[in-house]
Amino acid sequence: MPETDPATVERSDWLAALGARAAEDVPHGGPPPPSPPTAAELADRTRLLAVPDVDRAAVLATFPDPARTPRRWQALLRCHRTLFADADADASPPTAADWPDAPPELGAYGRYFYVHLYLLALPYALREAARRGVPDDVLRATFADLGAKLTSYRAAYGTGGLDRQTWLVRHFRGTLHRLGRLQFERTAHRAATHGDTAATGGPADGAPVLAVHIPGDGPLSPDLCDASFRAARPFHARHFPGEPYAYATCHSWLLDEQLAARLRGDANILAFQRRFHLHGDRPVCDDDVLEFVFRTPPRATADGLAVLDTLPRTSTLQRVLTAHLRAGHHWRLGHGWLPLP
Repeated sequence: MPETDPATVERSDWLAALGARAAEDVPHGGPPPPSPPTAAELADRTRLLAVPDVDRAAVLATFPDPARTPRRWQALLRCHRTLFADADADASPPTAADWPDAPPELGAYGRYFYVHLYLLALPYALREAARRGVPDDVLRATFADLGAKLTSYRAAYGTGGLDRQTWLVRHFRGTLHRLGRLQFERTAHRAATHGDTAATGGPADGAPVLAVHIPGDGPLSPDLCDASFRAARPFHARHFPGEPYAYATCHSWLLDEQLAARLRGDANILAFQRRFHLHGDRPVCDDDVLEFVFRTPPRATADGLAVLDTLPRTSTLQRVLTAHLRAGHHWRLGHGWLPLP
């Protein structure tokens, strides 16, 4: 599909709806509107966000300009305001969850729109992190997740873009940080969300917890995980002293108990799983498995076995996951908690 020119993007219904949506019901607070960055500033920001080399030129070439592309620029400013409104609140602003993907016909101008938003948002996010004293190495590791999501998008679709705009809200609002192998998100335990009808012996409903996320960029070795869990409580006590965290939680296909029957007992995944007290419901999450392990597009299981036939089976994990699906079974999302050391 040929790329759409900027003038067409300026007339986009999506852009108009996005701008209106971002302006509605935005809580008070937040930073002043940012100024257009220079070319040198943009280049520096792409490096900190680990934008892959294959994407960098297109990201910079399509960045909005207040004079040439005023509607896209205004939409960015409104999204920026939404992103940081009530920035001291624990939760992401509700309107951020409504940021829709751009229509495919808008080409790179739409696919990179949210990359442009986060390039624009980076200076304020860094100032807030500096105010809390978050170390530079933690910030580099945390913000590099944007580059990882660009890499995943290209693997899934064969072109450049970003469709994890809502996920990255956490990084820029300072509710998620990467500490070594694992990411920890400041949030609250919501028992009903996970199908719990009674106390599980862990965190109370509504208690502050650190939700654990597992980046897909290396082995899940016990030693690396140990180091991350040991770092989590002192890091948050130092930089978020008003929020006591006694528990970590995890909601992932990696906690599916069916894995124990298909992997060796000393597998890293099973060692990770055994750290947690499992609880709650077990919804189907086949698409999560395919997306995070094989980098398929979302909802790939709608295409059935045709998708499975195209997937690599070069590792034990890949063979285990696909064999289970080909046999007509499903992978399940597991929920777990553990006390922080």
